[in-house]
Amino acid sequence: MNDNTPPGGKPPTVSATLPATGLLRLSQVLKLIPISRSTFYAGQAKGLYPRSVAIGQRARAYRVEDIRALIEKGLA
Repeated sequence: MNDNTPPGGKPPTVSATLPATGLLRLSQVLKLIPISRSTFYAGQAKGLYPRSVAIGQRARAYRVEDIRALIEKGLA
C-alpha cells in the first residue's frame, strides 16, 4: 500500500488525482501516460493526443480536461 491509499480502500485513480481544471506541462503529462516524448509528439501529429496551448512565448501546456479524457478513453 502506498501513501495515497486510504486505509482499507483502493488507491485513487489517476483521473481522480487530477484537478478539475488547469494546465499541465508535458513532463507532468508523461508521468501520467507512460510513453516517451517523441511518441507523444508523433501521436499528436496523428491526432491521437491533444494539442497544447500557448502559455507564453516559448511555453506550452495541456488542458487537464483533455488529458483526463485521454486517460479515460484508454488511449494512454
